[in-house]
Amino acid sequence: MHTFLLVLHIAAGTVGLAAALTALTARKRRGPHTVAGRVFGATVVAVAVTTYALLPFAPAMWWLGIIATATLAAGAAGVYLAWRRPVRGWYRAHLVLMMSTVIAYATPVAVQFSDGAVLAWLLPTLVGSPLVVYRSMVAAGTVRPRHRALMPWRRSPERRPVAGA
Repeated sequence: MHTFLLVLHIAAGTVGLAAALTALTARKRRGPHTVAGRVFGATVVAVAVTTYALLPFAPAMWWLGIIATATLAAGAAGVYLAWRRPVRGWYRAHLVLMMSTVIAYATPVAVQFSDGAVLAWLLPTLVGSPLVVYRSMVAAGTVRPRHRALMPWRRSPERRPVAGA
């Protein structure tokens, strides 16, 4: 049972990370973004449920249940905001919640590939948090988008030819 749950947990996390990257790079409209977002939302639930199911096999890792709950809450709140759009500025909050959930998905990958190094626990947050802030500021209109790689769906402004050239 442990092996089955662990394989399901890892598979859901892998699919979720791929869906998150797809949603992050797709245009923010109906289509690939929403499909990838729904897949990501489903995997957030699957990863949380399998985390809770795995905890009895490793009671000393009880704190992972807290992380799973926080990730599930952030993902659910982000999805709710996207569906309902209940408040002004919902889009910024949606971005912050969903991108924070992606950071929570990237962290165990970094930890596994580094054999649990302390830096691996911190690096996804250290790299992801400035991106979350930047993207949130772009969404709020306080900063102009400067990096095409962060938002590939945006077109760079066309340059007009200089008169007399």
